Amino acid sequence: MALPKRPKLASPDMRRVLLLLVFLLLLYVVVPRLGNFSQSFATLRHARPLPIIVACLLVGATYCLATTTYWLVALHRLRYTRTLAVQTASAFANRLLPAGLGGLTLNVQYLRRAGHTTAEAAVVAGINNALGIIGHVLILLVVMAMSGSSLASSFHGIAVPHAGLIGMILLGVVAVSLLAFRTLRQLMYKTARRVTELLMRYRRRPVRLLLGLASSCALTICYALIFYAAALSLGVHVHLLQAFVVFTIGVIAGDATPTPGGLVGAEAGLVAGLVAYGVAAPSALAVALLYRLLTYWLPLGPGLLVFLFTRRWYL
Repeated sequence: MALPKRPKLASPDMRRVLLLLVFLLLLYVVVPRLGNFSQSFATLRHARPLPIIVACLLVGATYCLATTTYWLVALHRLRYTRTLAVQTASAFANRLLPAGLGGLTLNVQYLRRAGHTTAEAAVVAGINNALGIIGHVLILLVVMAMSGSSLASSFHGIAVPHAGLIGMILLGVVAVSLLAFRTLRQLMYKTARRVTELLMRYRRRPVRLLLGLASSCALTICYALIFYAAALSLGVHVHLLQAFVVFTIGVIAGDATPTPGGLVGAEAGLVAGLVAYGVAAPSALAVALLYRLLTYWLPLGPGLLVFLFTRRWYL
């Protein structure tokens, strides 16, 4: 059986163009928001050091866990240390495009370099994201059961406006396009068939898939613990289970915000969640800013350095 042809990758000249585009995005997206960084950094003056140290260690653990998940679900063997470097570089790439597209593109390109076809790389990245969502939902259900409150009451007042209408419009556009364009129908059919074939390969590796889910769950828990540590460092006392619910609200708000890394939206969601649990608004804002400093701003510098030194792996 012939092996699938490896896709052609970018030429040296194209890599220079892509690198230039990355820096233009950096100037356009990140630099104008450095005021948010200084505001976040100012909260450190009032923070206790021990929880901050623990939070920094947990931030490092998140990159190891993200690496472990990709290493487990990859369809071809990956080098762990190289994959860890790519996950660190994604801390920079995710700051350039909304909805995590920067990190997703980086990982797909890396997987292609590591021997995956484009379809295989897309499936692996999709499985990784799906495990993250499933793991988060599973943990959230456990938290709700342990806290004795329902999902609806915990998210009372938190809603995405017109989400149903937007979903119906998107489905309508897709349906009309499939009915109107025969070539598009054929392409969608071939793509769906190929993706299904690739997904079936995971039936032969259920243990790695379950371990990947466990790694994704641990990654979500780490981020929630970082948020909890940020609250403790500023003297804001919330229950650990409440901290996880607030963290989830921040994730939802950040994902719904069309800005790189969910800027502004994630902070607003975290503040709203803390205020809903009775935390004063100024303290809630300080916790949100400190959490975002630890998970968004501080990894940006190391991520940029690793991105530059390892760019040959994905550009």
